[in-house]
Amino acid sequence: MDHQRSAPDQRATAPFAQPPLDGGSSSLWFDPPLGDQDRRHQLTRQRVVTEALAVIAHDGIQALTMRHLATRLGVVPGALYHHVRNKQQLQDLLLDNVLAEINLQLDATLDWTDQLTLLAHRLRQVLEAHPGVAGILKTRDPLGPHSLALAEAFLQPLQAAGFTNHHAGLAFFLLIDYTVGFAVSTSATSVNEQRLRDPATRAQLHQFFRSLPPDRFPALVALGHHIWIDNRDQRFSTGLGVLIAGLQHPPNSPTNTARQP
Repeated sequence: MDHQRSAPDQRATAPFAQPPLDGGSSSLWFDPPLGDQDRRHQLTRQRVVTEALAVIAHDGIQALTMRHLATRLGVVPGALYHHVRNKQQLQDLLLDNVLAEINLQLDATLDWTDQLTLLAHRLRQVLEAHPGVAGILKTRDPLGPHSLALAEAFLQPLQAAGFTNHHAGLAFFLLIDYTVGFAVSTSATSVNEQRLRDPATRAQLHQFFRSLPPDRFPALVALGHHIWIDNRDQRFSTGLGVLIAGLQHPPNSPTNTARQP
């Protein structure tokens, strides 16, 4: 994990171009919600997003419906549509709200590999502080200001390191897919991870593997207690290190060595 003292979060404050979203409609990032001027119920877009994050953290991503959210906010479901057009836009808004927490400031004197390592750890840390959000990120392609700033932060070290445009694009998605995928597949709140953190349960698992027939499962008998252990942080760091080391030495083939536009 990133043990350095965190610098103040870098914020995307400059205006961005308006990418078309949802079939060419104007971007939700730059159009004010229709109901922000109506304070009769003190309902704002930010309050909707904050409550949506609370629903996910408390009840899980499957509980995030417009009807459930409206009930928690004490309004009729139709009131939400003054602030977000649909559930997909709500997801994009809450994703950008979460990604805003990532510290994107980096020491330019660090090697590009160290910069990417720091960013990946910071991304994972923020995603895991909001259980369920990583799962949404796997299904959405947010284009909000903080999502764009995160992509820029990952791409700059790759450009500076001399990656071709093609390889920089591949490396970017390898890093993002690995980090987000790890946060989704091995969430700290998952049943498996909680089981591994319990010493008594872990000891029972190890005993079970040692009791397996060695003629049928020789590898599990020997290695089971090395696999089912409480080493989640180490697994992430090791995998990330292997990935970045691979980026330093890409496969040597005509396709990979040819300069891409």
